[in-house]
Amino acid sequence: MYRQNQFSRALLALFLVCTAGLGGALAQDYPNKPIRLIVPFPAGGSTDIVGRLVAHHLGERLGQSVIVDNRGGAGGLIGASAAAQAPADGYTLFMGTAEIFGIAEHMTAKLPFNAATDFSPVALVTKIPSVFVVNSRVPAKDMKGLIALAKARPGALHFGSPGSGTNVHLVGELLKSRFDLDIVHVPYKGGSPAIIDLLGGQIEIMPAAVAGIAPRIKDGQVRALAVTSEKRSPLLPEVPTMAEAGIPDFVVGGWFGILVRSGTPPAIIQRLEKELTAIGNSPAFRSGVIAVGGEGAMLTGREFSDFIASETQRWRSVVKSANIKPAP
Repeated sequence: MYRQNQFSRALLALFLVCTAGLGGALAQDYPNKPIRLIVPFPAGGSTDIVGRLVAHHLGERLGQSVIVDNRGGAGGLIGASAAAQAPADGYTLFMGTAEIFGIAEHMTAKLPFNAATDFSPVALVTKIPSVFVVNSRVPAKDMKGLIALAKARPGALHFGSPGSGTNVHLVGELLKSRFDLDIVHVPYKGGSPAIIDLLGGQIEIMPAAVAGIAPRIKDGQVRALAVTSEKRSPLLPEVPTMAEAGIPDFVVGGWFGILVRSGTPPAIIQRLEKELTAIGNSPAFRSGVIAVGGEGAMLTGREFSDFIASETQRWRSVVKSANIKPAP
């Protein structure tokens, strides 16, 4: 028995040495063919734009094509499911979002993947803050005025979002929870219909994505009250942050980051972290994400994992407070 145990341990040690060597060899040769980047939303949206920016710059640095594969549907879950089933070899990357990693598990009874175990976070590439806007006929001139108005008129005000379970929806619910406000959520099928109704007065409030609403703010069709970023947005430098508006600890919004299938060799992940960090620090990439309302927010490895965990906890609390029931 003792000799059998010795033999088993020797085989295990040999296996570990061989697999470690194989992982190192794969990483040294990586990449030797085109890479696929799954973007879980259709072409043309902000996720796709950021994905194509990453693909372009990463392809240049790696010396291989990075091909964007748009897999839209089910709020990003179809693309995430495809990425979770891909080989763990670093040749399939996934553009993760706040909705998929942090919100979906609280809004859907049964996901087709496990966000915590099926993926390894590589790098957060940008954050996308929201801006609280109101219809021009709403008398509130700032966030404190809006909160006072909502308290004075419970149930009379409505806020729109691109749909239930979106980041924009939960940003609105976070404001309601923070100040115990009775404001009615009105979900739409996308951000554009919500903005149209905001302009028409069917809804009064929206925590909209900065890039999509900035032109309407600049031409006076809606009034901006505050952005949910830590610093003022380059697209709206005249609009205060939530902290400047008197509401501290309200830095929230969407985000985009690169993940790979769990089990991908660590050396390949480290190579991707290195190249994505360099991309995030480049002026060309920063100017590209600013154009879609993003901001520099490069996090890699453990920091990115911790960020996802904290976001998941934050939205769990908001969903519970708002008594939102998961979809079947």
